[in-house]
Amino acid sequence: GKKYAFRACKHAAYFYRWNDDPLGIYPTIDARWRVAKLAMGLRADEYESFTPKDGVVDRIQVVRYPPAIGYLEPHSDPWQHNRLFFSSYMSLRGSDYQGGGFYVVDEKNKAVNLEDQIKVGDSTLGYATVVHGVAPCDRGKPLDWNAEDGRWFLSLYSNASDEIAK
Repeated sequence: GKKYAFRACKHAAYFYRWNDDPLGIYPTIDARWRVAKLAMGLRADEYESFTPKDGVVDRIQVVRYPPAIGYLEPHSDPWQHNRLFFSSYMSLRGSDYQGGGFYVVDEKNKAVNLEDQIKVGDSTLGYATVVHGVAPCDRGKPLDWNAEDGRWFLSLYSNASDEIAK
């Protein structure tokens, strides 16, 4: 996690449009992502045909925050290409993990845990500038990188490419 933009400990997989889609996930995801892009003031298909040389690329991220060590520090997202963050939830507190999870920071700088309001399959949209993070889940549980437990989510984001200087 030391090379990531924010301090984090997670198991992540990234999917980009220019790679093969053997699972056929883009049609299902695009039906939702395009609505989020419209809510951001973008064209529904904005960035879909872009590759790194174009400056901004769509990225799907699937993350597992493993029990004992998984977390994401409080942060806000870059807003230049995405006015909103978009997350879908693939696990449930109380079943897949017991404590911690997604939170936002309120105007008094206090973490407001939102996990009790989230069910598997839910999606959230939030302003990119809202400070948010993931509190450690199941601190006392033994770490097992090969297990499937922990907190899982899917994130849709259009990132600035490193291929374009500045």
